[in-house]
Amino acid sequence: MNYSLSFQNVSKSFETKRILDHISFDIEKGKITAFLGQNGAGKTTTLKIAMGLLTPDEGKVLLHNESIEKMKKEVTFIPDHPYLYDELTGREYIKFIMELTDLNLSKEEVEKQVVYYHLEKEIDKKIKNLSLGNKKKLALMGSLLNKPSVLLLDEFISGIDPINMKKIKSILKDYVSAGNSILLSTHQLEVAQTFCDSLVFINEGKILKIESDISSVFTKNESLEDYFISMLNMSGGTQHD
Repeated sequence: MNYSLSFQNVSKSFETKRILDHISFDIEKGKITAFLGQNGAGKTTTLKIAMGLLTPDEGKVLLHNESIEKMKKEVTFIPDHPYLYDELTGREYIKFIMELTDLNLSKEEVEKQVVYYHLEKEIDKKIKNLSLGNKKKLALMGSLLNKPSVLLLDEFISGIDPINMKKIKSILKDYVSAGNSILLSTHQLEVAQTFCDSLVFINEGKILKIESDISSVFTKNESLEDYFISMLNMSGGTQHD
């Protein structure tokens, strides 16, 4: 298979607590991979290591078979509540991102993106006055301007109204159709079931299961919720934040 992101025997501890315990898995190009697990299972720590925001104690992460440190521009991370600047307008924020990343886009190119993200009526408002769905679309626009090949989303598809949810899903589908990859941490199992192509299940810092084709889950389970619960029961996992 053609992988974009590869976790190889990655471990991470904070003080005396082991958060990740020698995890290994790969993210395939052109796919959306659901990253499932209870709160405290190690999902956010994994994403931050993949972004280079944390350094593993053991193991390594490769992006296109290169060290993640050499390929940071190829991966971007968006948390549940995106890091935005409330007093800026959406347009000012995009200009700031372009300056920060040395990206030279014409006004016409920027406006084309604004239309694509359905932000024509929102782009000149202050960010603090935007709905959560529009804030997330703006964060997504800023993150994808530089055309990274891997997108890491931490509970990103949550708290969004149906109209913005539909648009965001369409944007993300377009993104992977171009040969890019998404690792999506989510608690919304119905979204994962209908939206994602594959899944990685983590519990208490260990990888319990990898399904390269999410549809295979439903040969023995009626829903992803049933699968999730059965996996936890098999592992004896009861971890919570």
